[in-house]
Amino acid sequence: MTNEIRKIISPFRFMMWTFWKFPASRFSGLKMEKLDSETCVISIPGGWRSQNPFNSMYWAVQGMGAELSTGGYPLALVRSMPEKTRTLVAGQEAKFTKKAKGKITFTSEDGNLARSAIEESMITGKPVNVDLTSVGRDSNGDIVSEWVFKWNFLVIRED
Repeated sequence: MTNEIRKIISPFRFMMWTFWKFPASRFSGLKMEKLDSETCVISIPGGWRSQNPFNSMYWAVQGMGAELSTGGYPLALVRSMPEKTRTLVAGQEAKFTKKAKGKITFTSEDGNLARSAIEESMITGKPVNVDLTSVGRDSNGDIVSEWVFKWNFLVIRED
């Protein structure tokens, strides 16, 4: 597991993965700042690549950062498992509280909830939904957006 986390946070591997699997994130400048078993932190710089016509960060760019902050740890976890695991975002809610200007950092501290959902699916063989949250903050630490992603995990047994 720790090996998968190291692979994901390696700047070169992350860059290659985003070019291959998540190219819009490369264009917007998305970076993984931290990943461990509890927390994932994603940052996106402000500027022309991520802005909307109102001179703030486009909501969809914020969504990319928020989604990856909730999905970073589950990604490492399922990549470390021998069983095939289906991961799916089954729903999403967002609340915008302040104009997002400059560098925005998205933090999710729900790694334990993701792990529990995946373990439950492993035991039951059924899909499990779990709500994982992400909070976007500007460089002053003010909350600009709050996100909830409903993840669905299904560990697929071979038997």
